[in-house]
Amino acid sequence: MADATLGLTGAMAPPAGLTMARTARLVLFSTFVWFGAVLFIRFAGPRGVFDGWSGMLVYLLTIPATIPLNRRALKIAGLTMPFMPAVIAVTTAAATLEDGVAMRLVPRLYGGDPAIIGAGAIWLLWAIGVASALAVIVPAIRQKP
Repeated sequence: MADATLGLTGAMAPPAGLTMARTARLVLFSTFVWFGAVLFIRFAGPRGVFDGWSGMLVYLLTIPATIPLNRRALKIAGLTMPFMPAVIAVTTAAATLEDGVAMRLVPRLYGGDPAIIGAGAIWLLWAIGVASALAVIVPAIRQKP
């Protein structure tokens, strides 16, 4: 069967996009990553990781730490690089919704200090922005002219 838009046939055709099964796997993966971030905020936050120079380091290290997570999400979905923006849209949407619900209904999950919860929430926004930006930038860089 030919793909009229790309002129590809059979084994050369790209995989179908997001399916319900792929989306479910991505949401499950995203939930796992989200919970890891929650634990990081809960246990590392009180140790001052969001303050001063260590806070700057956490933000900087978030960039290289996000690259393998984005790649893992793509692999879990069984899709190729051109699908990266859609894959990361699913994972970041799921994590954002989970944070919104958890911060509203069970903020103590993130710890007891509202200042640390706030600092953690700001870091989460940064991490989601990094994941989203990399999802667009990396495929563009790898795209063959």
